[in-house]
Amino acid sequence: MAEFVWKIGGEAGMGIMASGLTMCKAFTRGGLSVVGYPEYPSLVRGGENTFQIRVSHEEVHSPLKSNHLVVCLNRPTVDFHKEQIAQGGAIIYDGDSTQVQDGELRSDIKKFSVPFLKLATENGGDMIMRNTVALGASIALMGYDIRLLEQVLSETFAKKGQAVVEQNVKIAKAGYDYVLSKYALESKAFLHKISKSGEKKRMVMSGNEAIALGAAAGGLKFYSVYPMTPSSTIMHYLAQKELDFDVLVKQTEDEIAAVLYASGASFAGVRAATGTSGGGFSLMVEGMGMAAMAETPLTIFLAQRTGPSTGMPTWTEQADLKFALNASQGEFPRVIIAPGDLSETFTHTAKALNIAEKYQLPVIVLSDKYLSETYFSCEKFDVAGVKIERGKTITGGLKDLPQLERYKRYAFTRDGISPRPIPGVVGGMHVASSYEHDERGFSVENFATRKAMVDKRAKKLEGVIKNEIEPPKLYGPQDAEVSIICWGSQKGIAFDSMEMLKKEGVIANVLHFIYMFPLNSKSIKKIFKGLGKSKKVMIENNSTGQLAGVLREYAGVKPDFLLLKYDARQFFPEEVAGQVKALKDRSWKGKKIIRLEDKFAYDYLQAIKVLD
Repeated sequence: MAEFVWKIGGEAGMGIMASGLTMCKAFTRGGLSVVGYPEYPSLVRGGENTFQIRVSHEEVHSPLKSNHLVVCLNRPTVDFHKEQIAQGGAIIYDGDSTQVQDGELRSDIKKFSVPFLKLATENGGDMIMRNTVALGASIALMGYDIRLLEQVLSETFAKKGQAVVEQNVKIAKAGYDYVLSKYALESKAFLHKISKSGEKKRMVMSGNEAIALGAAAGGLKFYSVYPMTPSSTIMHYLAQKELDFDVLVKQTEDEIAAVLYASGASFAGVRAATGTSGGGFSLMVEGMGMAAMAETPLTIFLAQRTGPSTGMPTWTEQADLKFALNASQGEFPRVIIAPGDLSETFTHTAKALNIAEKYQLPVIVLSDKYLSETYFSCEKFDVAGVKIERGKTITGGLKDLPQLERYKRYAFTRDGISPRPIPGVVGGMHVASSYEHDERGFSVENFATRKAMVDKRAKKLEGVIKNEIEPPKLYGPQDAEVSIICWGSQKGIAFDSMEMLKKEGVIANVLHFIYMFPLNSKSIKKIFKGLGKSKKVMIENNSTGQLAGVLREYAGVKPDFLLLKYDARQFFPEEVAGQVKALKDRSWKGKKIIRLEDKFAYDYLQAIKVLD
């Protein structure tokens, strides 16, 4: 079999996330393409946590709804996921603690009872190591190479000593051997298998780790942050690598302090950034406005989650685009970048730091819970291709500007960008504040100066559009009968939807937006015109079609259909492909706005008491 979908589920504290990441690494070591997708409620203990891995010999880009093998570390996992098991799939569970009655599952689903706790304790472990037994049992059933799992376990526990390494390997092998001996015939008859695919070298990491690496490659030296799911792991990763990356990570008392620390460091000439989500960004917007007024470079990593207010903190949405576009009072230029995969995340995070400093404005890197915390396999990043550009930052004095009698920090220029000295540069003394100001920084209430300064700041976007903005990229045949339009994290989902549609005889392409603002309206109009008679279906993880609204406002274009999902989960490719196929079967007649209803998502969230 060229593709396999594995899922493990249980309570928080059972090692679900650690198990998932271990299996991601084991599959990646086998040269396979991997998508590791975690889901969890906002609880320290209890609830239902899952980690699904889609693994394939071919490139895959998104999770699927159905699973071939589900590891159930408790009874609720059976209840929550038994309807999402693929034809001929199976569950593995501990029959000593979890009862699964005959006739409870579909007749095509196979049951494998493995005594997780007993095998763990018999081999010197404890109850927390039940998950390690389950990993070995899974490897046996799917026919994968146990040596790759042993290799990953050895590397994971190496710092804890050889005794701990040997114990974990022994316990995993116990689960593996149990399945092969107890279920010799049944395991051979289990049709869903996955094997190694050569020795292709890949990395596996989350979107947040790619942001951290992109920031480090882009010269980040200071990161101030108050922890907030799902952006927190950027902080965790950078903190672990402080010495390697030569970066200082400062956990502040709140988000207001975080954005002001970053602005202050940037003002002092240090390449700095902050990160947050949801309500944290709400607290940051005044500080962002001050950075805009003082023309201080500021980069913000904004990982979207559901709202308003606290919302559902550990679930995903694409509902903050217009908030990012309009955050803080008044009008001022900003750049919004929404990468779609690990490579884009790495590259455009580094680029965001350059743009912020070159144009002296706020730049928001817009991610979401799905991209931030999902693990993907990928090729090595092009670190050598990253260039650090500081624009008109002055570090060696103002001797090159003798024409200035007195230094004008906010001097009117053709491109709207004024030379920016770091503090201490001889001759660079100036006033920087939150007030509207003249060229030297002194506060004014002069109408002509006010207009001139607004125009000066806005002028920067012309350079951004000309030199920095990449147009949306088209993937697939130009003459497709349907174009799936998406932005940010939904790129991979759109890719896999395109492949599914191809198998159904529907020729599709994908138009993906990374640069959300400013928009090059001329190039966008040209691209939309180039799509010809292709039906344009835009998918957005929100209830109002925010990008569709922005495109209509700034570029004068619109899709033919809007496919919206806002149940706290990202799209699945089966959903997108199914809706597009249904539209075609109806000769493209019917509702122009389609709102998805995911019954499983609703039942699942209700069961873990996220919904009342």
